[in-house]
Amino acid sequence: MTRRAFTSDQAPPPAGTYSIAVQARGLVFLAGQTPRDRNNVRHGDKPFEFQARMALDNLEAAARAAGLSLKDAVKVNVFLKNPADAKAFDRLYAPYVGDPPPARTLTQSNLVGFDIEVDAVLLAREA
Repeated sequence: MTRRAFTSDQAPPPAGTYSIAVQARGLVFLAGQTPRDRNNVRHGDKPFEFQARMALDNLEAAARAAGLSLKDAVKVNVFLKNPADAKAFDRLYAPYVGDPPPARTLTQSNLVGFDIEVDAVLLAREA
């Protein structure tokens, strides 16, 4: 099996030993993205909507590094510190993924220092 990793100067650099996107067998796996800018500064002190948009923009940048977009997502995982933020997230999220929306799991998480993390699996376009 061949794996191909992608990088982007539009997404924050990895904060550990991982790739922001990896393609394998027709799928592209995007690493979890948080409200972190390209200078590696987390913005967990900002309102939830700001954090959610930043995490989604980072995830979109990872998708674009692989030549795709979040509209190619087939599965999205959302980790929220406060599940009460789910409706606000959904309003921001819908335009990123389009219609039909991908399968999604929303999980309450004990995130420290920020309120949201999002990852995704995309279907690679056929050449």
